[in-house]
Amino acid sequence: MSEKSRILVVDDEIGICEGVQRALEPEGFQVAIALDGKSGLALIKENGFDLILLDVKMPEISGLDLIGMIHQIDPEIICIIITGYATVEMAVSAIKQGAYDFLTKPFSVDILLLAVNQGLERRMLSLEAKRTARVEADMQKLAEEKIRLEELDRAKKQFIRLVTHELQSPVAAVENYLKLILEGYVPAEDQKGILEKCIARTKEERKLIADLLELGHLEMIKSFQASRINLEEVLEQVIEEFREEINQKGLVLLVEVDKNIPEITASPEQIKSVWSNLLSNAVKFTPARGEITIGLEYKDGTLEGRVQDTGIGIPAEDQERLFTEFFRAENAKQAGVPGTGLGLVIVKRVIEGLGGKITVKSKLGSGTTFQFKILV
Repeated sequence: MSEKSRILVVDDEIGICEGVQRALEPEGFQVAIALDGKSGLALIKENGFDLILLDVKMPEISGLDLIGMIHQIDPEIICIIITGYATVEMAVSAIKQGAYDFLTKPFSVDILLLAVNQGLERRMLSLEAKRTARVEADMQKLAEEKIRLEELDRAKKQFIRLVTHELQSPVAAVENYLKLILEGYVPAEDQKGILEKCIARTKEERKLIADLLELGHLEMIKSFQASRINLEEVLEQVIEEFREEINQKGLVLLVEVDKNIPEITASPEQIKSVWSNLLSNAVKFTPARGEITIGLEYKDGTLEGRVQDTGIGIPAEDQERLFTEFFRAENAKQAGVPGTGLGLVIVKRVIEGLGGKITVKSKLGSGTTFQFKILV
């Protein structure tokens, strides 16, 4: 069928092998010979073939047993059984094993050529169908990737607009305050209050920049050095950093940690960021003399952490957007509590980067619980 088609004859009768070779080579086929199944398998592994002519009865390995071995090497190789002991049962068995055709010895050159050409046509169609399927799958992947990249581009542009706005706002406020002082609109006795507002806005700016830098680092995970760490130890450090603020508000802090918490492989900075952002939100949004509970437990191969408060809660309509850049719940804004709207975004990306998941449960006016799970 094609001068490039490679055919192997596996038969312990040298006369049959040479006869097939003489019949096929003038038709442009490349024909190789093997006198037993073991040699045939070795040739197939080494050279590869398009079609195999197999004798049924051979020493050590029969032709029927060879079919499965051949198809493990290349499932698209066409196998044609040739035998002088043809029976209906044998033919059925050969087809079940994966043979394409069945020739009874002796056979004419015309019958041999017909079977070989039909077998090679079958192989070509099968390979073409698979190639087409791969091309279609690749095209589908490209289309999906194009959509994903377009979505990322839109998100990037939206993010840049938001960042620009959020970075400009504190600077503009500070600039306006200082202009009022310089132009003499603020009496000397009021200037201290104005300058304190300027400092507060610059702190907001610094926090925003810090959060943006951390988000950038999360996009390049190599920026963080991972090691074996214990979440409880990092939690203790974070609690100490918030101890003064907790005491000043008269908050009750309960820490419930299981014994024998296993270590995980993660960046200490990232884990600290998770605890810091969750505890910071709880402290900020829990009224004086409220209660905060921090839990950490290990069960069924999963680390579960939670930060629960008795704070102002989150409106149901706002909960789905909590983990999007710069989003802040409406009641949080009205409470006048400063924030960048990036803390929970950072938490979510860290937890998901560790293969985990974070969820929120909240009721307006009754507090909020953030819970994360990480497989160990």
